[in-house]
Amino acid sequence: ALRGLPLAPEAIEFAVAREGLERVYRTERWLPRFDAATLARHAQRLGDAERQLLGRNARTLAAAVRQRFRDHVQKSALPASQLDAEGKVFKKSYNAGRRELEHEFGKTMRYKAIRELASGETGQVVRDMKPIWLMSPLSVSDTLPLAADLFDVVIFDEASQIPVEEAVPALYRAPQIIVVGDEMQLPPTSFFSSGRDAEDQTVSVEDEDNEGDRIAVVLDADSLLNQGARNLPATLLAWHYRSRYESLIGFSNAAFYAGNLYTIPDRSLPSEERAEILVQSTAASAGSVAAQADALLSRAISFHRVTDAVYDSRRNTGEARHIAQLVRELLRRGTGRSLGIVAFSEAQQGEIEAELDSLAAADAEFAARLEAEYVREEDDQFCGLFIKNLENVQGDERDIILLSICYGPNAEGRMLMNFGPINQRGGEKRLNVIFSRARHHMAVVSTIRHEAITNDHNEGAAALKNFLRYAECLSRGDDATATHVLEGMNPLTRGAVRAGHVPADAVSVQLAAALRARGHAVDEQVGQSRFRCDLAIRAAGTGSDAGDSHYALGILVDTAAHYENRNVLERYVSRPRILDAFGWGVRQVLAKDWLHAPEAVLDGIEHALVEKGALSAPRPAA
Repeated sequence: ALRGLPLAPEAIEFAVAREGLERVYRTERWLPRFDAATLARHAQRLGDAERQLLGRNARTLAAAVRQRFRDHVQKSALPASQLDAEGKVFKKSYNAGRRELEHEFGKTMRYKAIRELASGETGQVVRDMKPIWLMSPLSVSDTLPLAADLFDVVIFDEASQIPVEEAVPALYRAPQIIVVGDEMQLPPTSFFSSGRDAEDQTVSVEDEDNEGDRIAVVLDADSLLNQGARNLPATLLAWHYRSRYESLIGFSNAAFYAGNLYTIPDRSLPSEERAEILVQSTAASAGSVAAQADALLSRAISFHRVTDAVYDSRRNTGEARHIAQLVRELLRRGTGRSLGIVAFSEAQQGEIEAELDSLAAADAEFAARLEAEYVREEDDQFCGLFIKNLENVQGDERDIILLSICYGPNAEGRMLMNFGPINQRGGEKRLNVIFSRARHHMAVVSTIRHEAITNDHNEGAAALKNFLRYAECLSRGDDATATHVLEGMNPLTRGAVRAGHVPADAVSVQLAAALRARGHAVDEQVGQSRFRCDLAIRAAGTGSDAGDSHYALGILVDTAAHYENRNVLERYVSRPRILDAFGWGVRQVLAKDWLHAPEAVLDGIEHALVEKGALSAPRPAA
């Protein structure tokens, strides 16, 4: 055929492939009629069925618990003549428990301890009434009887902070356990405990004034999570939902998770170069603070360099003053965003609190707003302003996080490489905790730039140095250097952060070229993690310098990598749903449709743009 046909080898290859496809069509009669519209209908049915299944599962479980309670009450009310010996014992015990509880509910003082009510004859009645208990492992030991059948399942959350010896008694109380946690979060700590053998189990960190911070590095610590990860079947929960911008979690993903997290692509476009945010805390004016707040709210990560601050006795008054002024400005604007402040030491935490109190004492209006923010709740959940240090912020999250780096030159201009607990074993885990608390914005307030840190042989100090450089580059709009920082931290996983590393897909390349020929601005492989939009169309009239620059539509193509994921629900329901929840418009394109009807595919994309208000009318083909 190669010798006899007047065709190039590529044309012959195409003809052979096309004939193979036609044979499949003749065998699978449904396939020629299957297109993107059919796929969308099936995906909608699948998504609806999933929601119904979850709802029915919940109702079934609740009904089973209620029915068990009713059966026990009914059994305890039967005449003794209708019960066997075991039933009579149950009737006597259950009725005694009910009477005791009813008597206890009628009291106004001298209540029995929970341990007494959870044990003995009242215990079974209490568990029938309240089948779900939320407790710490130590509370389980203090409160519940030591029986192996108290619960169906025991679930441990934040298991990285649970010592094994505290977990074992809770493990014994159910036949099934679920251990949830993150090995890159903090291990079991004893920051505020006393009476420990400090010589063997904790480390004292001395600063330049010979004043030590007792930090919570337990050298022989072992957590339930570590044991569970080594001995139990494990599943990675890879989807990250907290951060509304990828850059807020991008550093942790590259530095601590080897790029294995799935993060949601940013709908906003990469920005042009922006001015550095320089702060003079002693000469701050209302106008300068307002401009700095504008910069904070316009960037996912903003780097505020305080030029006149001094580090003294584990405190940095300049940074604390700037953070307090930012809080006042943000509360004055009434953005509705929740606030959290994180310091690297207890001393700096106290300094920030003192600066806020000082501003409140001089400004009654701010004092009222601050007090309201401290106790703010939404949907019966506390979401008020917190001020914490790196030891106790795990588990918290806020829309805006203000981070005080604190460290810097002393009054003599001397910069010491003493970063307290960050220098110790596990210091990088402490950094991971505080770097991943923000949902919308993080303001990094620092006296130093990354080059001031020279002891980068230490893992914790190296992570801090890289983060400062990453934050400063993103704040200035230098995305290329920020990506280079992420690649440099983990060379084995550079493909997770380099967009160009993803092999080009023929359909995606052709589709992008056709859309550009119709006048659309198209970006390929949008995203920083393994989950990306194959193509993203920029909103009409929004260049990278526009104030509201964003993508109008994300396009998912069924590439070879698409089919590597065997989870159909995730491919066609979960991923589009996640993008939609983050503000994206989503269009799925099948390679089969592009092969047979490319113009119809392009017209469908433009109709989707019209529906999104990003295009006034479909444009004619070029």
